[in-house]
Amino acid sequence: MDAIDPFVMQLLIVPAVVIGAGAVAAVLAKRVFVGPLVALLLNMAYEAWYMLSYYPDLGVSFTSWNIFFPLAALPLSWIAVNVRRQVDKVNELDPM
Repeated sequence: MDAIDPFVMQLLIVPAVVIGAGAVAAVLAKRVFVGPLVALLLNMAYEAWYMLSYYPDLGVSFTSWNIFFPLAALPLSWIAVNVRRQVDKVNELDPM
């Protein structure tokens, strides 16, 4: 028996982790394009692992989530990086 329901995994956990990790990576790098790139690579790695683990005879095939997750990570990364830049400017002007 699996510990986590595949429905919950694919529709809640994977998107939150993949998109969230992309936004965090973009903030740390202070570059917007890093977020969608990290989201794409993480989801592709997850899908490759999933296909090779559960369907080894079929090989690896990718789904349309590899388009949606980077597109969802893009505006979140843009917002997060802009907030980080504004916070850095404020801290530059008024270091406490």
